[in-house]
Amino acid sequence: MPDDAPKLEKKIVVLHRDDYNRARSVVPELLTDPFTTVVPVPLRPPLSDDPTLQSIEDVLQPGTLLIRNRWDADTYVEAALAYERISAAKFNLVAEVCQMLGAARLEVREIREVTEDGQVGAAIRFQAGAVTGSVHGVGESLRRVAQSMQALWEWRGGEPATDAAAAHARREGIQDDPAIRTLIRQRSFPQNELEEHSLELDISSEALREVHAAVHVASVLRKLGPSFDGAFQAVTKDARRLILTMRVVFPPTGHHPIR
Repeated sequence: MPDDAPKLEKKIVVLHRDDYNRARSVVPELLTDPFTTVVPVPLRPPLSDDPTLQSIEDVLQPGTLLIRNRWDADTYVEAALAYERISAAKFNLVAEVCQMLGAARLEVREIREVTEDGQVGAAIRFQAGAVTGSVHGVGESLRRVAQSMQALWEWRGGEPATDAAAAHARREGIQDDPAIRTLIRQRSFPQNELEEHSLELDISSEALREVHAAVHVASVLRKLGPSFDGAFQAVTKDARRLILTMRVVFPPTGHHPIR
């Protein structure tokens, strides 16, 4: 990135140059938010030389709000898709940790929505990695997350690399998740006899934090006029936790790896 280009922050707001100039007086706080980069379009140097912006140029439309994928610093997703993409990405990281812990099989049994007041909403069930039963009445976001996940993983299995798994979890920022912490601790016992473990995992916790952090920016953006309501609605439409019920199988202690 050129030395004189502004640093790309966690959130990107895309404005037409006319709106960008108007924002200086209407919503100056938008331009001074330390966690937001306002990008005027059409792009001009030095921003037009930024490789990250070049890679997402097709989505740099006026009024768009983008959120950085916390697990890929060079990738931004539209606010309308951030909840789903970041949630699915967390599950993939959990699968990597399970593989490092020597798992032979990881199977998702169910994914369900939980409202802010703790009420269980819609649910999708899986069998052998495939959706089973009707998805009638299931919300679009839940359905898209379920469809984007690989719900069945199978590996050779073997001895757990608990230190490496713990380091990977720390590096990716999921080390404090209760399900991950418990699984790593169980597999780290010297005489480990854990062969099967059922657990529940909140895959949406990080996604919801990122989305909620963008609500303020979206609300400020609305001050520029009703044409920016879409960005606000895209950020606020999803406020439900997604809980996975999973089963992890490990090779029997002292036996050959299972498939």
